[in-house]
Order: sequence, then C-alpha cells, then structure tokens
Amino acid sequence: MIYRKRPLAPLEKCYAVSALPVAGKTNFLFASEIPRPALAFDDQTLEPEEISIMGGGTMSMVPLPNSQDFLAIENFFPPFAAADSKLVRIGRQEGTWNKEDILSLPYLHRFGLLPVPGGHALILSVLCEHKENRDDWSSPGRVYVAPLDLESPLHLESVLDGLPRNHGFFTGTFGGRPAAAVASDRGVHLLLPPAAPGCSWEVHPLIHVPAGEVWLYDLDGDGLEELVTIEPFHGTALTVYHRQPDGSFHPVWTLPEPLEFAHALWCGPLWGRPCGICGSRRGRAPLFRFFYEDGTYRTELIEAGASAANITVARWQGQDCLLSANHGQNQCVMYVAD
Repeated sequence: MIYRKRPLAPLEKCYAVSALPVAGKTNFLFASEIPRPALAFDDQTLEPEEISIMGGGTMSMVPLPNSQDFLAIENFFPPFAAADSKLVRIGRQEGTWNKEDILSLPYLHRFGLLPVPGGHALILSVLCEHKENRDDWSSPGRVYVAPLDLESPLHLESVLDGLPRNHGFFTGTFGGRPAAAVASDRGVHLLLPPAAPGCSWEVHPLIHVPAGEVWLYDLDGDGLEELVTIEPFHGTALTVYHRQPDGSFHPVWTLPEPLEFAHALWCGPLWGRPCGICGSRRGRAPLFRFFYEDGTYRTELIEAGASAANITVARWQGQDCLLSANHGQNQCVMYVAD
C-alpha cells in the first residue's frame, strides 16, 4: 500500500487530535500541549480556523452526544505540570467559539464517554494525584466516573485507585458491552459500566505487565478482542495479546524492533482491513501500520520520523484518512492510502 502525507498546518508541540461534529459539520481538530490556540479544519476544504479560546495543555477532545459541542482537557502542560488541569466544554454559536469550565481536576490526563442505562457516563483518568517535580511518581493515579449531567456539578465516584503512571486509556466495546480500559504500572484494567440502574461498575485486571498505552480490538478476525499495549510507560515494546477461552490474555506478538518513547496507538477498521496504527516520538520516530495476515502480524511503514503523539481515523472525500498530531514535526497531518 502507498501512503501519502498531506501536511495541514504547523502547530507547535501538536499533541491531541480528534474528528468532531461542530456547528453542523465535521471538523478535524488539533490542539497543542503548550499554550497555543487549537486548530479546526473543515473536513471538505481542509481550511484551518483558529480556536483562540482554547489555551493549550490539551490531552484529549471528545464529542458530546446529541450535541454540536465537545469536551476537552486543558492546562496539562509539559513536563507533567498539571496541577491546574481541567475539563472544559467548547461550542460554536453564530460563528463564535465559546468555552465553559466544567471541572477542575489535578492531573486529569485522559477521559471518555460511555453509554449507561439512562444516559452516558464520564470516565476521568488521572495520571497521578500530586507531583513535587517531574520525576516524582510517589502519588499514584486513579479513575473517576460520573453521570454526564453538565447542568449541575459533576458527582465523581472513584472506581479504581493506586495506579502509578496511569497513562493509557481506551473507550469502546468489549464482549459486546461498552467498556473502558486504563494502562499503568500495575498493568491493564478493564472497566464495565453498570448493566442496570443501581448496579456498580465492574473492574477487572487483564494483565499485570506495566503498560503505557492500551487498545482492545479484534485484529485477527476470530470474534474476540485482542489486547494491544505499548509497554512500559512511554515504552519500547508494542505487544499483542490474544484472548484465551478462560478469558485470560497471552502475548502472541511483539514488534521485533524496540521503539523509543512509543506513544500513539489506535486500532480498528482502516483502508480495507482491521489493523492498528502505532507511533513513537523519539529515535527513528516511525509511524506504522500493523495487521494480522497469513497467521502472523505484519507491519508497513507510513512515515519515518513522524514523531506522532496521538492519532485518530476519519473520512475525507469518501475515503479513509489517518489524522496524526506529529509532535516532533510541529505539524497537523493527514495521511491517505492507495
């Protein structure tokens, strides 16, 4: 497959990326981890627009259900200067961008939304709870959940704590149910929302290997999700675990070449087949595709030196595209394939 790169615009320390419906049309959104305005690209023309009200330190951006607004993290600045991290709501009315502070939560690093009986729930993943300095990891992180009700103060419930370097985060499905997963030095934990009103969240450890990123997706087509990790925190190894009949996960493939500061991970249907995308930020800093074929996993290089921080997948002019926050290149980038 031939991959074609289309730089969209420069953005210093480009970090977060998402494809969101805003003001009646899809926008490709990119945001920086330092104090810089975010950029929104029209998904048809690819013309950029500056979102000047967004102040940077943005780790994640997630669309609100049944709305043209989205939620975003702000004030999570490098290197881990995030005591003032917060969740904000961004919208657009009559051609003007607006912002509302929703929640102040120190070291809020990742978040997502899952459907639950009666509505949706926020899952808020905190890297740690306190840091004296960059290398202080003495205070572990945790995971909070809250009913998605932005008309009143959020009621946070802690469902999992004691997670050193609680960095990796996933929302999607597992076994046909809405699910989230987090990756930390304690391994990977699965979170399942209540099956009925009044029930509790379920938390299940999947592996105990320290991990920095996580994804759950059926890569080999056997009907069961693989567990894909980057190990450890900001790690060197991309590993695929296969789900066994007893529910445990066994490693079946690790990328032969070690990575350096591996950070970007996504899995799903793309360019005609189930696959994963991985990127690292240092060394050779490759962005590459991996997939299951003829009984093993294979890789294809998309770009050497991309230095991607985060990635997502969208549609552009009727075809799949990969959106990449190329942190080391200070670029917002789109890739297509032939």
